[in-house]
Amino acid sequence: MSTPATDWSQQGRGRRHPASLWTYRTGSPLCRLDLGIESGEIAISTDDGHLHLLGTDGSLRHPPRPLDARAALDWTDVATGGVVQIGPKSAAWVDHDLEVQWSVDVHTDILDVATSPFGNAIAISLADAHTFVLDAQQQRCGEFTTSRPLQHIHFVPQRRAIVGTADSGMLCSHRLDGRERWTEQIWRNVGDLAVNGNGRTILLAAFNHGVQSFTARGRSHGFFDIEGTVHLVSISYVGTILAAATREQQLYLLDIDGSILWQATLPEPLATLRCGPLGEHIICGFSSGLVECLRWPPWPRHKVEADDD
Repeated sequence: MSTPATDWSQQGRGRRHPASLWTYRTGSPLCRLDLGIESGEIAISTDDGHLHLLGTDGSLRHPPRPLDARAALDWTDVATGGVVQIGPKSAAWVDHDLEVQWSVDVHTDILDVATSPFGNAIAISLADAHTFVLDAQQQRCGEFTTSRPLQHIHFVPQRRAIVGTADSGMLCSHRLDGRERWTEQIWRNVGDLAVNGNGRTILLAAFNHGVQSFTARGRSHGFFDIEGTVHLVSISYVGTILAAATREQQLYLLDIDGSILWQATLPEPLATLRCGPLGEHIICGFSSGLVECLRWPPWPRHKVEADDD
């Protein structure tokens, strides 16, 4: 853990300035970062193949583990572990002590991995447009093929469903047994995918098309008009606060109505962005390996409409 050193965040503009709670430096370029919603743990994969695990205060839980870890990574919401891409064609379940419990080899390159909130199911999307689901006993419980490979996949925490998106093609959702729930043609490339807890809000970082919003049934719900080329997006579990970053190194915090709560110029390119469960803090993972936690006082609660599925 490092001491906060964040002049950039204090130069931001908005209703309230955040406090920098902590910073951490991985010592290698950052590939992927994920936040455990309940545990507050942060799992990080770096360019040198190491896996890092931080506590809520930014301190290391264990020494970084060399695992040939890649960019596909998803950590459970509770402190049980997560699924990590190991090399181009293997995924592994890594426990809270960063020990590999089991792994699975696949026939082609992995594009993304996802785990259910409690780790009782994982999904793996492949470059040949095939996606399959494993249960807690490492048995295949579902699989499906899409018209284009899914670059991003995400479990919907409060339902047994997966949401995925393919470049220049579609946004889709499937049940864990592989049955299709819905498919929407989107005809644009996507840099990032975010889903809130009940799946009612699905967000796509759609580069020049801003942040695109979809409902639980895949219907377009408009967009957040953010200046710049949006490549990262995250939403709070309760679905009231979202964060987005652009290639032009601008960082935005917005409420679900689209009002900008805070904006700042980033000191360096951002690789990963995660909102805390209530949107009161965000984790910024910079490409250089710097990780920083920013926190605001509690925002006024927004009324979240009932799920429409």
